[in-house]
Amino acid sequence: MKLAAYLLFLQSLFLLYYSSGARNIERYMLLAFALLNFLLAWGIFRGQKRVVKIAVIYKGLDFFFAILMLMAGSLPQALNAGIDLVVLHDLIGLFGQKEKEETKEEIETSHNV
Repeated sequence: MKLAAYLLFLQSLFLLYYSSGARNIERYMLLAFALLNFLLAWGIFRGQKRVVKIAVIYKGLDFFFAILMLMAGSLPQALNAGIDLVVLHDLIGLFGQKEKEETKEEIETSHNV
């Protein structure tokens, strides 16, 4: 889970860097997404379940659009798509671990009865 948070911080820094060369409304949009990435990373560090679910949805959409941009010929989007894939893998793996722990607890309680 910490890997996902660190990568979200990294993406927010990339977006801040990209916003320095942008003009007008594009700059504000990049700053808004940088702030969103930063807030999601902070929420993941704090361990909030709702933030993790929001991050999975957001990174899924971001991954989809990064793949579309990559198919359109924007090669720098390959880095963005790779980071999104790793974040998604880390966060979805977190859900799998929680399900395993819950089933293990259910098995232990059923044996104790």
